Amino acid sequence: MTKDRPTPVRVDIQALRAVAVGAVVLFHLWPNRLTGGYVGVDVFFVISGFLITSHIARDVQAQTFSVTRFWSRRILRLLPASMLVLAVTAVGVWVLGPAQLWGQWFREIGASTLYAQNWVLAADAVDYLAEENVPSPVQHFWSLSVEEQFYLVWPLLIGLSVLVGSRLQIGGHARGHAPWRPVAVGLLSLVVVSSLVASVAWTASDPAQAYFVTPTRAWEFGVGALLAFVPALGRGQTSARTALVRGVVAWAGIALIVGPAVWYTSETPFPGAWAAVPVLGTALVIGARATDRFTDRLAGLAPVQFVGDVSYAIYLWHWPLVVFVPYATGHDLRTLDKVAILAVTVLLAWGTRTWIEKPVLRQRHRFRPGRTFAATAVAAAAVVGVAFAGVQASTHYAERELQRAAELLSAPPDCFGAAARPIGGPPCTNPELVDGAIPAVDVAPSDVPELFRGRCAGTGKADSVPKPCAVGDPDGDTRIALIGDSHAVQYSAVLADVASRHGWALDTYSKGACPFSDVRREQDAVLHEACTAWIDRARTMLAEGDYDLVITSQVSGVDWAPPAGTTPEEFAEGGLETLWSGLADQGVRVVAVADVPRPRKGVLDCLQERGRDVSTDCRVSREKGLLYDPQPAAVERLGRPDVSLIDFTDVYCDASECFPVIGGVTVYRDSNHLTNTFARTLEPYFESELTALLGTSSG
Repeated sequence: MTKDRPTPVRVDIQALRAVAVGAVVLFHLWPNRLTGGYVGVDVFFVISGFLITSHIARDVQAQTFSVTRFWSRRILRLLPASMLVLAVTAVGVWVLGPAQLWGQWFREIGASTLYAQNWVLAADAVDYLAEENVPSPVQHFWSLSVEEQFYLVWPLLIGLSVLVGSRLQIGGHARGHAPWRPVAVGLLSLVVVSSLVASVAWTASDPAQAYFVTPTRAWEFGVGALLAFVPALGRGQTSARTALVRGVVAWAGIALIVGPAVWYTSETPFPGAWAAVPVLGTALVIGARATDRFTDRLAGLAPVQFVGDVSYAIYLWHWPLVVFVPYATGHDLRTLDKVAILAVTVLLAWGTRTWIEKPVLRQRHRFRPGRTFAATAVAAAAVVGVAFAGVQASTHYAERELQRAAELLSAPPDCFGAAARPIGGPPCTNPELVDGAIPAVDVAPSDVPELFRGRCAGTGKADSVPKPCAVGDPDGDTRIALIGDSHAVQYSAVLADVASRHGWALDTYSKGACPFSDVRREQDAVLHEACTAWIDRARTMLAEGDYDLVITSQVSGVDWAPPAGTTPEEFAEGGLETLWSGLADQGVRVVAVADVPRPRKGVLDCLQERGRDVSTDCRVSREKGLLYDPQPAAVERLGRPDVSLIDFTDVYCDASECFPVIGGVTVYRDSNHLTNTFARTLEPYFESELTALLGTSSG
């Protein structure tokens, strides 16, 4: 009896694609179940590096390689489907997207069309004003943007390798015997090593930004690309032992892919070193070029092959549905909604593959590179034009609404804003303020003080040098400083008005996410180092600035980083006591403003759905709204007359609840900041408190 000779089975790229896209989609639908499903993107990056480099290598070997032809083929493969999804998504934003998100979402559609979405998200990750951006229906285009940037640069590197290799004639190779390969491997190795080092360092210092930027991801493509130059494991061997080794290696790779998808969490520093696990797993599976009989049969199943075939279209369509369905149904995604999204995604992917992608690919011989580039430019210009129109419409609408709010502030009606809940007096109402809130809820996110944007904007994340901005009367005899994070700067406009009226000089010092304290909150390494230096320098500037009064405030409910044996409360309050008493000892009066209550989750969405109804649905209990704020306790513990507290809690809340609309004014612009309009209605209260502290008249 003759023993059957084992036949090595190649790794099925379609099956890998199916696993990767399945992990991503299921993660987006059930993030609590598949906490690390985002590693599917890393699998795609390795596959892309391997396939594209293999194709280029074959073209170079056949002496048919052309950079422009390569770009043309990639465009015809990828852009028809992506442009369709972007165009449909733009229509969806007009129809289903809330107006307050149009500016952000259309901006991201434009960036995705130009395949720069990853850099937009990276910039937003360090932009304090963008920290609460709602995930857009095209956010997933960040990975496609990275991939397209890879496709743009990679053929140029290969072309450089061919040029250098042909000049050097490494090893004495004759023409056609790939003297360029050692050069390409050397270049790729340099890219992999430098990018991996950058990924680890960047992830440690700024993980939010590192997740999106191309330099932290290039090594993943590079690993796949290097595989294209590595012979298959046991190539040419057909022994049972070789087949067994291939199977073991392939299964080990599968485990390294599936494990992180199940066990990684949002706390896992990523990409960095942890990305090496799924990347290595994918490399092992591809490098083995084999599976055992079970996985071969599994990979060969028609559903697996189908999902792998339409994986690109599935990736394109699934996320817009995840974002839009809650707006269409009026409630968060439920199990039935998620199942429906899966079904519709597969249907749309099949239709896109059948009627868009395949017909274009069948006719690609008719598209010369020049014609392809021209058609791409026209299609991209059309989508970008729609996105630009959306951004402009959003901007103009916001400007009109904010102008209306400014006009009301200049001559406020009775009981307008904070005046509806006077300190120490009974609440009042004005029937004229019943219809609609000011500013309109869909404009509230844009209602920020000018100091957040222009010449007085706070320092960037890594900046450690305070940049004071003079407002009010620069020649005033009374000098005031406003210092702190964004929860201090939200009072900048109202304090500037008060200072101008009284002839006071007012300097502002601001750094987002950096409370003016001597102790550390939980922060990434870059922000912690910058904050520490910024506060030290700001303290010196305040002491030398001849200020009569320093006003500060800070966000409540943050996580502090106390040493062992110290409670977070003792740590936070002690840091304020040390800093404030040091200033007071130098003759500078300090006043802290207690932080605002935190509204209920999704307060603007709630108000959007219910008009200006301020029923219990959109309110939050006083107990939940008032998060831990170390400032009141620090003032009390110091017990000195030159350190005091201003507390407007009873303006925001009654004995049991805190309100999202007060006196016809929208209180919050996001999950924790006041609208500039409401902050400015606090002006009479601020003026009364400050004139009392400074011993001047408020008249």
